[in-house]
Amino acid sequence: MLKGITHAFVDIDDTLWWFTENSKVAFAHTYNEMNACEFSPSYEVFHDLYLKKNSELWDLYHHGKIEKDFLVIERFRWVLEQVGYKGDCDAMSSAMNEEYLTYLATLPTIVPGSMELVKRLNDMGLEVNVLSNGFKGIQQQKLESGGLLKYIKNVVLSDDCGYTKPMREIFDYALEVTGARAETSVMIGDNPEADIQGAHEAGWHTIYFNLKNKPAIGDTADYEVASLDEIL
Repeated sequence: MLKGITHAFVDIDDTLWWFTENSKVAFAHTYNEMNACEFSPSYEVFHDLYLKKNSELWDLYHHGKIEKDFLVIERFRWVLEQVGYKGDCDAMSSAMNEEYLTYLATLPTIVPGSMELVKRLNDMGLEVNVLSNGFKGIQQQKLESGGLLKYIKNVVLSDDCGYTKPMREIFDYALEVTGARAETSVMIGDNPEADIQGAHEAGWHTIYFNLKNKPAIGDTADYEVASLDEIL
């Protein structure tokens, strides 16, 4: 059992706010709103290509190899090229990205057990913060849309410091912002590398929320759970 914990840091996407489910809705909305059926072979082809490229780009972003501005344009631009879009790929990509992110942040679906988790952690006297590689403004809106923001003390983002999980610097930055100490902090997240390995190597306690059935990395997870209810 974890004892002496004063600060809980929780990832946002697919830990508190259900990114996977909300993204499906936002992507379908964007596809229809931008009339992508006029230049795409099918929704399924367009979506599958996007998921593939987006995953590759986020992996590069996590490791500081590309900038945010490149990620958000390239993921749509590359797909548009693949499906043979004849117009201005950069302009269409920018428009699709803006539509997608704006709509995405309004969606309310949260991960089962997330509301109960943040409420209970607060009731237990822990300071509850979020630590995310997501984008400023968008991440706060997601928490607001899901009804979670009022239970969060600090929203700590990679956008604020220029470093991304799993880099040591973002974890040190989170401690500085919140006044926490590594030995009395716990990171709760669904990404075995960005959240769990990163926090472990920064000297934090870790709880791996294994939502997607991926193995933890070595002994970096102090605890592993398949549902948020198990944490409580």
